[in-house]
Amino acid sequence: MKNLFLFLLTSFVGTSLAQYAHNSSLFYQTPGLFNPATIASGFEDFSFCTGFKMQNIPMNGTKIRTNSLIAEFKISDGPMSKNHFGIGLTAINEGMGESKLMHTEINAPINYSIQLDQFAKLTIGASAGMILVGYDPTLPSWESNWTGWNYSGNVNDPIYINDNLSRSSNAAFNVNTGIQYQYTTRNKSRFFGGAALNHVNKPKFSFTETGGRMYGQLVINGGVDLTLNRKDLRIQPQFMAFKNGPNSNIIAGVMFENILRNGSDITNILKSKTMNYGAFYRWNDAVTLNVNYKASNFRFGVAADISVSKLSSANKGLGSIELFFKSTHLYSKKKTKLS
Repeated sequence: MKNLFLFLLTSFVGTSLAQYAHNSSLFYQTPGLFNPATIASGFEDFSFCTGFKMQNIPMNGTKIRTNSLIAEFKISDGPMSKNHFGIGLTAINEGMGESKLMHTEINAPINYSIQLDQFAKLTIGASAGMILVGYDPTLPSWESNWTGWNYSGNVNDPIYINDNLSRSSNAAFNVNTGIQYQYTTRNKSRFFGGAALNHVNKPKFSFTETGGRMYGQLVINGGVDLTLNRKDLRIQPQFMAFKNGPNSNIIAGVMFENILRNGSDITNILKSKTMNYGAFYRWNDAVTLNVNYKASNFRFGVAADISVSKLSSANKGLGSIELFFKSTHLYSKKKTKLS
C-alpha cells in the first residue's frame, strides 16, 4: 500500500512539474522572467527587480509562495554603434504544499539589440540555466507511522520504502529563446511585441523510474505605451499569452500612468515621479488590480488577484497578493529620460 501511495505521489509531482508555468500579475514589470530578449532592452542601462507573491492566503494549509529576482545590464557594441548586448540573471523560487514541493529556476540570459532605423529596434536572445525541484517525502502521514498515540516520522520512514522509486530532489539543464520588436514614434509612443520558446530542451526530472519531461512553453506578449495630448498621462495596454503543453492562458489589461513630476530632459537626473494604476484579466481565473509608485530611480508596487473562478469559494475571492521593488539606472547622464 505504501509503495502504491508513494508511486502515486511521485507521479503527481512529475505531472505537476511537466505542466508547471510561472505566472505573475506584474508581468509588465518583469518581462525578463518570460522572454530573454526583453533583458536590458529598455531605456535604462541596468536595473534590478525583486518580487514576492503569496497565493490563496485565506485557505487552510500551506500557502503557495514565490520569490523572484531580475538583474539586467546593457553593454554597448562600440562607441559608434547604436546596437547593444543585454546580459542578466533571473531567478524564481516557489514553495507549495504540505510536502514542501520546491521549484527553483535560475537562468543567465543574453541578447543582442539591432537598431534598424531611427525608430525601430529588434532584439534576439537566449538564456541557459538550471531548474531544481524537490520535496520532502517524510512529511506525509503514513498508516504505518501511527504509534498508537500519534504519527511519528521515525517509524517506517517512507523514504526507505523503495530507493529506486522515489528521489526527493532533482536538477536539470534548461534553455530558453526569445525575440522582441520595438517601435518608437516621433511623439515618444512605443509599440512592442515579442515571442519566446522556453524549456526548448524539455528538461527531464526523474522522480520516478520512468521520469518525466517539462512541456515546452510558448509565450507571446505585446503592448503600447501611448503618449497623449495630456502631458501628465500615458495609457499602457498590454497582454501576455501562454501555451504550456495542453494548457494555455492569457492575461490582458491596461495601466494608466499619471506623471506627477517630470525629470530633466537635459541632464536626466531621474527625478520624475509617477503613479501607475490599472487592471488586468486572466482568462477564467482572476481580475488583477495593480498600483505602483515611482520616485527618481525607484519603483515599488502591489497587485491583488480577485478570483472569478470556482476557486473563489475556497479562497474567499483573494487569489494572491504580489509585491515588487525595482530600481533603474544609467551608466552616465543621457538626454533620454526614463519614464
